[in-house]
Amino acid sequence: MRIVCEREGRTITFGHAPPYWLNNVTGLGELDCDVESEKATGQDGELYQGATANKRNIVIDASVILPDGVDHADVRNTFFAFFVPRQPGTLYLYDGNTSRKIEYRTEKCEFDMDGIFRGVQISLLCPDPTFKAITDESYPMAEITGMIEWPLELAAEFEVGIKDNSLMATVVNDSSVSRGMTITFRASGEVVNPGMVEVSRQQRLKINTTMHAGDVITLTTGPGNKRLKLKRGTEETNINNLWDFGGTWLQVEPGKNVFRYTADSGTDVLEVILSSTPAYWGA
Repeated sequence: MRIVCEREGRTITFGHAPPYWLNNVTGLGELDCDVESEKATGQDGELYQGATANKRNIVIDASVILPDGVDHADVRNTFFAFFVPRQPGTLYLYDGNTSRKIEYRTEKCEFDMDGIFRGVQISLLCPDPTFKAITDESYPMAEITGMIEWPLELAAEFEVGIKDNSLMATVVNDSSVSRGMTITFRASGEVVNPGMVEVSRQQRLKINTTMHAGDVITLTTGPGNKRLKLKRGTEETNINNLWDFGGTWLQVEPGKNVFRYTADSGTDVLEVILSSTPAYWGA
């Protein structure tokens, strides 16, 4: 197993090799949930109300194995400057064919002050307890493929691009965790009220606006990251106020999801791409 902590472009790696030998790590398994229930009069047991997962606490236990001439005080200063309490970072986990990442905030970093090989214990708190895949999954629903080749030979009629007119995309979520997604709408002409429908559940969303050629709308639906932005030329603006009342911030639910993009008019000039990051309860 190898653990890489990243913060502001810098990394510290723990593994089964010097200088930072990984002895043990806890907090990577599936989480316990707080289950809410209610007791009814005369009822055996209780009525289930719901359950919520708590934050994750990952604790890294490592040994600092340094070559001769290297000062442990320098290592401590490096770690204290890297693992700053309350500051965010990303932990990457690599174990065989499995790779995951999770966002954290440092709780504490403690060093043993004596010995040739000195221990270090690092406690990281993850407010979002789910691990994510290292890379996103992308699902083009309608995209324009350029057809211009060089050297360019002009003819009376020639194609500059071909549009894939598939209106639907199937996303299979093999995890037990619902996850948000990013939907990118890109217009090459006038598009009125673009939207998206999850076909099997008949949940839908719509954006009450008219897009013009070159406009790009980016919609994110993840927990704590529900955003709607319009880029027109060089200007980017928040347009959450254009969200159609009663719409659903669509999620990629466990199992099979079938999404279909919509518009009141202009679907033939609309390019749509879905992307989503697989999420897991445990590493």
